[in-house]
Amino acid sequence: MEIGLNGIDLPLTNSTRISSSYYSLYMEHLWSIVTLTELKLYGSASSLLRCIFECYTKGLWFQYCSTEADIELLNRDKFNKPFSLLVEQVEACCKNIDYEISELSIAKKLNWKSLNSLTHAGSAQISRRISKNNIGSNYNEKFISDMLRFSLNYGLLASGQLALISGEKVAENAVLEVSKLLFSNDLN
Repeated sequence: MEIGLNGIDLPLTNSTRISSSYYSLYMEHLWSIVTLTELKLYGSASSLLRCIFECYTKGLWFQYCSTEADIELLNRDKFNKPFSLLVEQVEACCKNIDYEISELSIAKKLNWKSLNSLTHAGSAQISRRISKNNIGSNYNEKFISDMLRFSLNYGLLASGQLALISGEKVAENAVLEVSKLLFSNDLN
């Protein structure tokens, strides 16, 4: 997927630069999650799940909803809209484009408490470090699989946004091919 996105040309607008930066940061976090998982550092990997959800959502918001004033606030580190408002506004703004992003608020509602707990060393992290006989990494295979699936699914969405911004069919097709491969493996 990354190969299909390398070298794409993006429009040189402020909103594109910001949204693409969020998607790029997403990809860095995704690779960190994969690497940390390979190293069996599941607590550190899962602490990035909220970060990737935020990167994807903020990327969408700056791509479809932001104004130049919002971008200026971000550049001065003064941008502070509540995350729930960003989610709400993304869904509203995206009703006017070719496709609708309507599941973001559902994903937030279903996952936000756990994502916060994983990021901020809450019970979702601590409970997975305790077993009958020891204190340490105690993450089960289902959790690890779900963590990777969540990361990869949003990675595909972020990659799809980059491909859409570029308007390059090769990039769009690369994302679609990876999507087909991942989802065909889920079905088997």
